[in-house]
Amino acid sequence: MNAELTHGKRIALNSIMNVFTSVFSTVLALAFVPLILRRFGTEFYGILSVTWMVLANFSFLDFGFSRASARYVAKELARDRKDLAAAWTWTALISQTFLGLAGALLIYLLAPLIADHIHVHTANRALVILALRLFAFSIPVDFANRSLTGVMQAGQRFDWLNGLSLLSTISTYAAYGLGIAMGNNFGLVVRCMFLLRILNLIGAFYGATRVVPNLYSFEWMTTLTSEYWSRVVALVRYGLWVASVAILGPLLGQFDQWMISLVVGVSLLPFYTIPGDILRRLAFLPSSLTTPLFPAFSAMEQNTEWGRIENYFTRAHRYLFAFVIPIIGVLYIWGEELLRIWIGASFAKQAALPFKLLMPGFLIGLVAPLCGTLLEAIGRPDVLFKLYMVEIPINAALVWFLTKRYAVNGAAMSYTLRTIIETIALWFLSCYLARFPMRRFLRSGVLLPFTSGLVFVPAVLFIQHANIKSLLDHGITILSGIAYCAVQYRLVFDDTDRRFMVNLLYSKLKGLTVKLGMKQKEFNNDPRSEYEIVN
Repeated sequence: MNAELTHGKRIALNSIMNVFTSVFSTVLALAFVPLILRRFGTEFYGILSVTWMVLANFSFLDFGFSRASARYVAKELARDRKDLAAAWTWTALISQTFLGLAGALLIYLLAPLIADHIHVHTANRALVILALRLFAFSIPVDFANRSLTGVMQAGQRFDWLNGLSLLSTISTYAAYGLGIAMGNNFGLVVRCMFLLRILNLIGAFYGATRVVPNLYSFEWMTTLTSEYWSRVVALVRYGLWVASVAILGPLLGQFDQWMISLVVGVSLLPFYTIPGDILRRLAFLPSSLTTPLFPAFSAMEQNTEWGRIENYFTRAHRYLFAFVIPIIGVLYIWGEELLRIWIGASFAKQAALPFKLLMPGFLIGLVAPLCGTLLEAIGRPDVLFKLYMVEIPINAALVWFLTKRYAVNGAAMSYTLRTIIETIALWFLSCYLARFPMRRFLRSGVLLPFTSGLVFVPAVLFIQHANIKSLLDHGITILSGIAYCAVQYRLVFDDTDRRFMVNLLYSKLKGLTVKLGMKQKEFNNDPRSEYEIVN
């Protein structure tokens, strides 16, 4: 077995890289979006938004192949069978490319019809059609890229994956800058972005070959027979469940917003969606953790290492709660004041209570992706689909009743209730199917982290009305954060957690010291260095 795929330190470093990439991309977006809006105008930015929406609606053609390829490649790598890993990769790559071409052809033909129905200015109609058709042919490119991304995830090559993501993000905003420099040429931006997708695919293929060198071999050309189709069937059987969950999940999550619009009116919707969007930004934390855990769980399941799966699953909950609890605590204390500074006093007054009612739901719900990742990794994505099917009618009745009775606050309550119940159900199903006791998991992975969050209770009770000018309020919040960190480190984390964190920090500092020492040694041995110092 390739132990590197499931090494704890490797998974932790990959998660940290994912967090950094997400934060960097968000900061760039915050910096560039106002400039793009000023230079190109809202209509051209809307054209891009509509284009992304149209392409997103065709993402179902992926059929979950990217997730499926990551799982099957990880299982083969766990057994050091790189030839079969290459076969699975080429199977997913070929299949997704053909599916993407079908979607591209459909959008290419429908582009004029779409342009006529989004009410753009007549002078911009040709540019809209060009954008839609260029981005249509990015669908097969994106689908192929997803398969290769799955291979890099399976091989825990998140260094390469995050490098490509950072390069793509920087290049995208460079394309905007080039378009602005060339006289606000929006057509040039669209062409550059299509070219960047091609270059990103080339980089992804090279990155995938770092995991599976056999991809350079074209032996797959001779496998388009019964073996190829048997692998396609396996990918479809697994991927369709994943794709179904990807469709039902957003529908279930956005039902409360539709109900607010229908029951109390769209004018009150911003008091719900804006606080929800702020909390939804925290989703990068579980995502950064689940992407390296998925191939690790798949490899462990292949080798029936259920004890290690329990250990990683429990510690992942503990670490995720460690990050999320203080963020939610600070937002609960200062949320209304932050909304007042950002948007205005009248908006903050109406949005503050929905904001607070949503927080417990997001606090619990942010760890739910860990359960979904585990269930998909052990080959049971159907469980998520069945759970959602049971939830949909119950959630519809709950949202309607509470929204009708309590308006926006009722919708927030329905979200929190549904999320808590759903996450508890996922905990039970995950423990049952992964063969470890739920009581032990809840004690170590859930109840212990929540005890550290109790240190924020005095601050919440004391700061009834946050005042940004009050140094006392700031001091209480800071002291609560310090107390939280102390309780978390001494009482919640065990010796393994503390030793792991210290070793992780020590290894990074040691690596930096070694690199600096080598550079100093090279400098001292360089005959030019003495001359440069003297002169």
